[in-house]
Amino acid sequence: MKAFLFDRDGTLIVNKHYLSTPMGIRFLPCAFDTLRFLLSKGYRLFIITNQSGTKRGYYSRNRIEEIHRELLMRLKTEKIHISEIFYCDHHPNEHCNCRKPGSYFLKVLLRKYEMEPSNSYFVGDRREDLELGKKLGLKTILIKTPINQEFSYLADYVIDNLCDIFKILNE
Repeated sequence: MKAFLFDRDGTLIVNKHYLSTPMGIRFLPCAFDTLRFLLSKGYRLFIITNQSGTKRGYYSRNRIEEIHRELLMRLKTEKIHISEIFYCDHHPNEHCNCRKPGSYFLKVLLRKYEMEPSNSYFVGDRREDLELGKKLGLKTILIKTPINQEFSYLADYVIDNLCDIFKILNE
């Protein structure tokens, strides 16, 4: 199975400082068209996200799950199916293996869905996203921002926005 894995904040939706309400979800330009295109090409879609706001006291686990239910519902109304959302709610100081770039969730995904890493991609806007994708042999795509240029050398592809994924797959 081939797949596209996405970080959540700053990749599919606008990065808000510890998004704490479903009403704060705002999809980035081209998100819907890109996700529908990927589904039409036979890719399964997943989200892997770090959400330490629970350990920092910004919101509860129930709130994260409420946000994810809303996100999935909005995508469903656009005829987009996300196979699964994986999230780590540990604080970075806990040094768990599920917080990106830890590979726990990616290993679960590989086993559960029999994902083929060489035919799959990880899309994100942070160093941790790229490091996780590289660990297990996925192609990596960095969405360029003013503050992430220093590690763009880690990415297989650097894009300005999700629309550029069309170009990558049509090369």
